[in-house]
Amino acid sequence: MSQRVNHEFIKLSGAIYESKITKEMRTAATSVRAKYMQYLESERSKEKTETKQLKRKALEEEIDFLKQMTMFLQTDIHQTNEKANDLAKEAEKSKDINLFIQPHELTISEKEIKINTLDVKLNEKSLELKDI
Repeated sequence: MSQRVNHEFIKLSGAIYESKITKEMRTAATSVRAKYMQYLESERSKEKTETKQLKRKALEEEIDFLKQMTMFLQTDIHQTNEKANDLAKEAEKSKDINLFIQPHELTISEKEIKINTLDVKLNEKSLELKDI
């Protein structure tokens, strides 16, 4: 509206150089500037919230992935334990238990180390998520 008023005033006065700046023109210009600054601030805040939401979503997806990996490794350890127990029973029957003990312990310890590192990553990511 203020643009139209200013435009009509300039049109009526005849030329740009001959027009006088009135109090109404100044208030209209400051009002428009204030509205524009408010608009820019709202756009910045929208952008900040959108980036926060994207970061939050990415962290939540990463946390879900880490949880799935730990669950997978835990079930794998459980299955390895069951297989080792079955093999130990068979080895006990055949009197050759040394063949099954060492590889079983190595695989379990590797998987437990992986689970521990995943737990550490999971804790770090959940702390990052709380900070957002």
